[in-house]
Amino acid sequence: MAMSKLRRKLPLPTVLLMAGAVWCVAACSPAGQKPTDANPVVVTVEVVPAAAVPGESVTLVWRFALADGWHLYWSGRNDTGYPPRIDLALPEGWVAGGLQWPAPVRHVAAGDILDHIYEGELILIQKLGAPATAVADTEVPIQAEIQWLAYKDMCVPRRTTLACAIPVRDHATTREPNIASLAAVRVPGPLPAGTLETGWQGTTFHVGHPSARRLTFMPTADCGPLVDLLADGQGNRLALRFKPKADTVGPVRGLITIERDG
Repeated sequence: MAMSKLRRKLPLPTVLLMAGAVWCVAACSPAGQKPTDANPVVVTVEVVPAAAVPGESVTLVWRFALADGWHLYWSGRNDTGYPPRIDLALPEGWVAGGLQWPAPVRHVAAGDILDHIYEGELILIQKLGAPATAVADTEVPIQAEIQWLAYKDMCVPRRTTLACAIPVRDHATTREPNIASLAAVRVPGPLPAGTLETGWQGTTFHVGHPSARRLTFMPTADCGPLVDLLADGQGNRLALRFKPKADTVGPVRGLITIERDG
């Protein structure tokens, strides 16, 4: 098959890790628990603001605290493991948005196993919309079934249930610090146009940045098949080799983090 006949799918907007501090106050959760090797993940949730307003949204801030040496998995492509899952049971008319994930770190284990993981703490944020018909001065129950796979020296699958009663008020309430805003700082966003130097050469997608000490590419589940992500996915410049599939190369979809000296 002549390479000139291959169709290349262009990349979606690339994203950049933006680092920031995060605080989380536990609510609707077991109080005082700390993760241990016997119980390596403790999940809590915070509602920000503390009460919902009819027709508007609140933010659920999910915090997964991990014991030392344990990790959880990103929602993108991994060689092993699966990401945390949160299934909400909501009253009629209430709508939950998708989970927003912070950038993970690249983790290579023995045997050249490549995963993208979180250590120490994982914070996910999620919008929850109240219907316009929500009644003020009431409390609305929600329930979450949460499951995850944690790893240290072995894989440990777990699940738990958290239940909350969200107050409904006729005006917004505030809480300091604004946990949702602080958590959102860690959620990657689109890079400004022209930040990266990109281009195709045959079935290889090249990525560069003039001042990068290291670039790391972490593909999402819908990225096209790669030849060798372990070899190609990190460096001061990237040459991502793609496997043609059905006369198509790509698409390039995922997360790129940029590390600079100083």
